[in-house]
Amino acid sequence: MNEALLTRIAQLRPLPQAVMALQAVLQDEGASVADCAARIRQDPALTARLLRLANSAFYGVPGRVAGIDDAVQLIGLRSLRLLAMTAAVTLQFNAPAGAAHWMDAFWRHTLAVAHMAQALAERRGLPVERAYVAGLLHDIGRLVLRSAGPEAASWGADHAAVGAAVARHWHLPEAVAAAIAAHHLPPGGGGAPTLVDVVHVADALAHGLGFGYDEREQAPAIDAATWQRLQGDTLELDTLGDRVQRAVEDTCQALGVSRPLPQTRPEPQTEEPTP
Repeated sequence: MNEALLTRIAQLRPLPQAVMALQAVLQDEGASVADCAARIRQDPALTARLLRLANSAFYGVPGRVAGIDDAVQLIGLRSLRLLAMTAAVTLQFNAPAGAAHWMDAFWRHTLAVAHMAQALAERRGLPVERAYVAGLLHDIGRLVLRSAGPEAASWGADHAAVGAAVARHWHLPEAVAAAIAAHHLPPGGGGAPTLVDVVHVADALAHGLGFGYDEREQAPAIDAATWQRLQGDTLELDTLGDRVQRAVEDTCQALGVSRPLPQTRPEPQTEEPTP
């Protein structure tokens, strides 16, 4: 990878310590919920954004989450961890010059992929938190490259590889980085579904729902082997679509992301693997 690009990634702000501590809580790595809450409170911007997210209609308790302790009691620790990651990531970047419209489309798309990946992982017994985070960050490389301006054109970098490098810079699990790196090129063959499969399919379904970068673009084709591993024909796509639409709309409202895209239904198309 281009040295200038590696330098730019290395200069990204680390994720807040409170967020990383929350990621450790359920793995019994020493950080208590009380410790995490105290750390979050020390970051006013993170606290404010997290509470706005927790009070979104999607979680069913709008206006009732006044503090971090309320969030743990009312929406649960797992949801708090995902909301903290969402709040932290969305605070890391400002809109590139002249790209406010694109930035809104970016967050709509990545939130849709995150929620879709979470739902797919739940149905296939895969780690739901890792699926959500991988979905949230699957296109973060696009944002890094876009933020770099014209200089990025000379780097010849693949956004998926850049996104994986960002995930590693933030010390996220290697499985998350690997899913980001391969979300456009899932492996062929049979076997059990993987995190890569979940993000690949979630990306395509999010486009099919209308959460893309351009309202005129078509949903990318889904790799046939991936669709088979996920048993895609048994998925209740209307139910999934309704859940993701609601989650994204409520989350975007809480984040101040404007202009929701028209609602449609996902129409996945699979492509046969290349021999």
